[in-house]
Amino acid sequence: ANLIVGDATATSPYNLDIRGTANVGTLTGTTITASTAAVPDASDGATLGTSALEWSDLYLADGANVNFGDDQEIYLQHNADAGLTLKHNASGDDKYPTLVLATGDTDIAVSDKLGAINFQAPDEAAGTDAILVAAGIEAVSEGDFAADNNATKLEFHTGASEAASSKMSLSSGGNLTVSGNVSVGGDLDVTGTLDLSDSNFTNVGSIQLDSIAGD
Repeated sequence: ANLIVGDATATSPYNLDIRGTANVGTLTGTTITASTAAVPDASDGATLGTSALEWSDLYLADGANVNFGDDQEIYLQHNADAGLTLKHNASGDDKYPTLVLATGDTDIAVSDKLGAINFQAPDEAAGTDAILVAAGIEAVSEGDFAADNNATKLEFHTGASEAASSKMSLSSGGNLTVSGNVSVGGDLDVTGTLDLSDSNFTNVGSIQLDSIAGD
């Protein structure tokens, strides 16, 4: 059965004022306004949307928080005109937020990426190279993952007139590889082997070497 408020043939809206609790299976409306809050019937008792009915856009006010956990110990806070802050709200020692980039790949092979952070200016009016990814950091597998192996390197990407590509990498063994020149403004202390290959090496400070090799 239908409950019609006002003239069923009229085009102007009418209000239904309920001064209590209304049990409704499905509530449909063009715009639904809450003056205080829209809450579930219990903690962890309802979802926003479903796997088949997703919301479109989410708009939050300046300074808004997105709180996580029953105690709201982790929150993502908007800093007006600046950015976002991820914070652990507990005041005890060794309480800090952790951000994990996790892949769903079930068979990690050599050169597979586990995660990436890219920097870009997609709205740059000049277009072309200017709107490509300008810099990035990627975690890249150094081999097939196994029960006794998760060797991964960090690649640091930069661009000049191109999509950013790897210019420096830090291996799982702690070896740093740089494709360009290395400028040292102070002292360079090398406890292992320094391989100069065909690169130019200019001493701008003091250098302490256990051994040195070059072509």
